[in-house]
Amino acid sequence: MRRKLTRRPSILVLGDINVDIMGRVKAWPHPGEDCLSQKLEIRCGGVGANCALGLARWGAAPRLLGCVGRDIFSDYVLKVLRESRVDVRRVQRTSAAMTGIFYINVTPDGERTFFGGRGANALLRQPRRSAALSGGAAAAHLAGHSFLDPGPAQAAKLLIKAVHTRGGWVSLDVGMEPSKAIPRKILQIACSVDILLVSLDEAAALTGTHNSFQAFAILRKAGAREVVLKVGRRGCLIEEGGQPVLVPSFSVRSVDSTGAGDAFVAAFLQARLRRWPAIEAVIAANAAGALATTVVGAGQNLPGEREVAALLSAQRLKGKWDEPRKRILARLRHANWHRGLPLERRSSI
Repeated sequence: MRRKLTRRPSILVLGDINVDIMGRVKAWPHPGEDCLSQKLEIRCGGVGANCALGLARWGAAPRLLGCVGRDIFSDYVLKVLRESRVDVRRVQRTSAAMTGIFYINVTPDGERTFFGGRGANALLRQPRRSAALSGGAAAAHLAGHSFLDPGPAQAAKLLIKAVHTRGGWVSLDVGMEPSKAIPRKILQIACSVDILLVSLDEAAALTGTHNSFQAFAILRKAGAREVVLKVGRRGCLIEEGGQPVLVPSFSVRSVDSTGAGDAFVAAFLQARLRRWPAIEAVIAANAAGALATTVVGAGQNLPGEREVAALLSAQRLKGKWDEPRKRILARLRHANWHRGLPLERRSSI
């Protein structure tokens, strides 16, 4: 008997597309000192590309909207995206700037420092036909960097309107630079989106407080229907029964934090596309974010459902959080059965 294939939920992602050059070093250099990496790696990166790649790893159908240069770097990133089943037909190309490039310096503690520029990402043009912008996608995801420049900002606003007109939902992943450079604009946009995803440092820049619960309350009042506040290794804050609750994360050995936030976002979004409850969505996202720190680089290395299922099988959660963990495992095993893919059981749940 043939197994029924499940439809891949679609989402349009608007965000940066870059080339990431990863360099692992023994220590952070002193001023004027040489800092040589024993090994360099090149990856497809950028918050938009990373999110789309992460969604594809979860079996979703991401459509990416962004801008790259007409150079060998864009040829590389577009090839990687296509091979990963990301729809890049809405990606624009320009001769006015290079594809965004970042060198990422990674120290032994897993911390990373970025050097580079967004390049062509800032030159995204307003689509000629805004009505067809969403392309029938059930939802849209925006990166806060899109609001740093006029063209991408206009495209983002048109996308919000188009998706809401069709009855879909819109999420926004804020980003550190937008939180510092345009905090008022980000808070204004928060009123127009349905899901606001933000790290604790970003929330502090937006609200003026490092207290996670106070920042959460302020952002909730800003108008987003749903706020997800990432607090690193502690997990994340969401609202349950009208009150903020801290959902715990997982213990892993971290080597590079690059892409952890993008992995979190992709896992959360795929869960909401499939209408999982919020608690299950953030537990899956916490697991994906933790796993992303166990490998060097983001992009093609981001975890998907198989890796998350293995971690959920290997680690239990304390108290009331363990029942949602079990339900996620059941969902993942059921989904992979329908797709005809084996999902390893590494331990009993």
